[in-house]
Amino acid sequence: MSYDDVPKGEGRVLRDLHIALYRDSEGGLVALTSVCPHRGCDVGWNDEDRVWACPCHGSLFGPSGEVIHGPATRPLDRVEIPE
Repeated sequence: MSYDDVPKGEGRVLRDLHIALYRDSEGGLVALTSVCPHRGCDVGWNDEDRVWACPCHGSLFGPSGEVIHGPATRPLDRVEIPE
């Protein structure tokens, strides 16, 4: 998958790299770690609610990584996109 494949308003996870990608409505790309800071599970993108969701304990994060619902208390960290 290429970074260009992420449509506006959607998210994708590069599982092998543990990177969560979100393309905002202006076309900007946000790169976050996909590892939930609560217990280390990989988050996934929820298209319906437009959030990153942790399948292990239910933490929810906004498209830019901010905590919406715990138990996580820290946001998803921003990361550099590998070339």
